[in-house]
Amino acid sequence: MLITGETSLKNNILFMKHIPNFHQPALLILFIFLIFNQGTKAQEKIVFDKTIDWAWNFPLWYGGNSFYWWHNPSVSVIDYGNMSSDDWKSPYDYENGTYYLRFEVLEQPTSSAFTVQFGIWQDEHKAGGWSECISKAASLSGGAGSFCEVNIGSPATWWQKRQNVRVDFTRPEDFYRIGMVLWNNGTCIPMAQGWKNKNACAGAEAEATKFFPMRAKVTLIAVASGQTFSGWENYLNVGEVHD
Repeated sequence: MLITGETSLKNNILFMKHIPNFHQPALLILFIFLIFNQGTKAQEKIVFDKTIDWAWNFPLWYGGNSFYWWHNPSVSVIDYGNMSSDDWKSPYDYENGTYYLRFEVLEQPTSSAFTVQFGIWQDEHKAGGWSECISKAASLSGGAGSFCEVNIGSPATWWQKRQNVRVDFTRPEDFYRIGMVLWNNGTCIPMAQGWKNKNACAGAEAEATKFFPMRAKVTLIAVASGQTFSGWENYLNVGEVHD
C-alpha cells in the first residue's frame, strides 16, 4: 500500500517503481491525491469540552435559574481557564465561522424535552454595559442518554445584546464569561429566585424540577470561515458516555 503521513516522498517514489506497469497509472493518481491532502484538517478550535453538574439554585453570580456559566478565573472560581489571546478574526475568522455543539445528558430527573443555547459575554464593566451574543437553540428529547450534535450557526448572525457594540472576536481574552441557557422545550426559561425576565416560565420552581439537577457532557467546536468541520469522530465516540 502507499505510505503516507511522515514517511518521505522518496520512499513512496521507490515503492512506485516496484509496482507492475499496468497498475501504476491508477496508483499514481491515488498517490498525488494523498500527497496534496495530507494534513488538511479544518482550522478549528475546542472552545469548551467538559462534564458539568448543573444546579438550578446556584448563587446569582455563578448562574442557576437555567443558566450555567464558566468564568474567566479572574472573575470567579467556576472557570474555563483563560481564553487564548490570539486574534479570532485573523488569519482565521471564527466570528464568521460555524460552531458545532454536542450536548449529552448523563443525568436528569425526568425525560422532559428542552433546548439549550450557547452564549459569550465580554467587557463586563465597560460604559453602557457588557457585550453579549447568544446562539440559536439546540433541541434535546430529554432524559439520561439523550444528546444532540448540531450546527448552532455563526456568531456573526447570533443575537447580540448591543448591536452597536458587538462581541469583539479580536479579543477573546476579554470574554469574561461563556455559558449555556436551558429552555423548557423552547418555550420559556425556568427562572425565579429574584430573577425577572419576559421569557420566565410561570411556576418556575416546579418547571425546574423537570431538568435540575442535571449532569451533562458539553463539547463546543469553532470552525473558521470557509473551512469544513472535520467531524465529531475526531473528538469522541458518538453516542457513548464520555466522562
